[in-house]
Amino acid sequence: MVHADFMLSVLHLVQHTRVAGHRVSIVNSKSSLITQSRNLAVNAAREAGAEWLMFLDSDMVFPPETIARLMAHGQAIVGATYPRKGWPLAFIGTRLDGRPLSLADTGLIEAGRLPTGCLLIQARVFESLQAPYFRCGYDEAAGTVLGEDFWFSERVRSLGFSLWCDLQLSRQIEHLGIYRFNLKDASPG
Repeated sequence: MVHADFMLSVLHLVQHTRVAGHRVSIVNSKSSLITQSRNLAVNAAREAGAEWLMFLDSDMVFPPETIARLMAHGQAIVGATYPRKGWPLAFIGTRLDGRPLSLADTGLIEAGRLPTGCLLIQARVFESLQAPYFRCGYDEAAGTVLGEDFWFSERVRSLGFSLWCDLQLSRQIEHLGIYRFNLKDASPG
């Protein structure tokens, strides 16, 4: 499913990016597994000779200048964070010291883990990696499954790459979700 708001964001993003003088190609890799979809997208971009890969999940809404803003930072891996789609609401990702990202953070900060739903990666990063580029893992210390985005974060950091999070852009990103409304929601107090 593709949300209409996501598609409008993509159209505005492509228009803005082309006006800025960049060529844009869109890859829609289809799989029921997010890891396989991301790996297929990397392969398609590499085959096309892309210099950058911009991952944008179909449940995201973002400003037209997203790519230009992220490229302007001059970092090989840079993105935005956004709240998870469930309670308790909190930003996805961590600071370099492992603490959660928060609204108190500002500017561009180095991150320990970032989500992949709005992430710009220079193609040369994938030259340092062997396929598969994305997979799920297991966090032994926490006893939890490690999603493909956090697994990727840890993998590239182990190879000496830094992850950067644009907190100003993060304040403009929206993560689309579903909420079941009921009478309690409409009742005062």
